[in-house]
Amino acid sequence: NEGVLTSGAMVVPGPWFEAAAELARKNPGWCAGVHLCLVGEWRGYRWRPVLPRDKVRSLVDEDGYLHTSPTELFRHQPKLEEIDTELRAQVDLAKKRGVNVQYLDLHYASPSQYPGFGNVINKIAKDYNLPLSQSFGEKGISVYTTPIEQKLERAIELLEKLEPGLYLWVCHIGIDSPEQRALIHSDPAAIFVRGGVGRHRAEELRVLTSLEVKSTILKKGIILTNYREL
Repeated sequence: NEGVLTSGAMVVPGPWFEAAAELARKNPGWCAGVHLCLVGEWRGYRWRPVLPRDKVRSLVDEDGYLHTSPTELFRHQPKLEEIDTELRAQVDLAKKRGVNVQYLDLHYASPSQYPGFGNVINKIAKDYNLPLSQSFGEKGISVYTTPIEQKLERAIELLEKLEPGLYLWVCHIGIDSPEQRALIHSDPAAIFVRGGVGRHRAEELRVLTSLEVKSTILKKGIILTNYREL
């Protein structure tokens, strides 16, 4: 309502999904989507699938949790029919909670990482008549891995350099809090968030609501759009 964000997708298996759904219900004009999720990457903060474990055994570890990375998941050769069933259940639950679902995107995985995976995602999008993020030829920009103190400067630099076309600014926003700082990536290579993602996400929120970014978008003549409009 105060920044330049135009579309936002929610992780249905996440513990705070119910609160996200409530926000979406209270703001039906938002372009809300479902962030299709098969992986839970945070240390000590595990997610389970929406469906019971015995329905999607190939998607979870021995304790019923989602795997911590796409590599780990696909190494266990998940069944495409279980991927399809679980992801549809996530969309269905969002709709059941009254979310006006406008689009789909994919959490921490690429359709090309596993044979047939892309076909499953495309079929789900087609069956629900929903646009799929990153299927419109969008060029991507992001400041997610940019050092905290450089995010605003980098965002303005990226915006000023844009050429005519369609772009997707991938954002990860949040409020700096003990809960956010406790989100530490399970991949040791993710050193930029070794201390938790709280401060990174709080700074992205500040960037997206900043006068500097709004002014740059206005001066550049950038038209903000969303997946409902597309």
